[in-house]
Amino acid sequence: MNIDEQLKQLAQQTCPKQVDVVDSVMAEVRKHPYLQPVAKPAVRKVRWVPWASLTAVAAAAGLVVVNLTPAVAATYNEEQIGSMMASVADYNYYAPVESAAENPIDYLYDDYSDEY
Repeated sequence: MNIDEQLKQLAQQTCPKQVDVVDSVMAEVRKHPYLQPVAKPAVRKVRWVPWASLTAVAAAAGLVVVNLTPAVAATYNEEQIGSMMASVADYNYYAPVESAAENPIDYLYDDYSDEY
């Protein structure tokens, strides 16, 4: 007998009894209390009073910050900021660095300290 004939015989076989394992499995499940479903806790109601007060406090704090920001920001010194920007754009300040980049050997042996 080859494998194909054996497969045909297995396909034609039927079980003499009705197989139902659901009842036996459920009986076993009922024996163990940890497998029982747990009742859901009652839904807690949301209290709106704390949320409303927190929102009001946050809004008040936001208004204070918005109103104080222009007063605090207006205390800068325009002349000082302008002079700092001008010193950054001053090319004489960077002259020794540029000369060192153009000719590093001469820069090492020349004394530029008296020029600046």
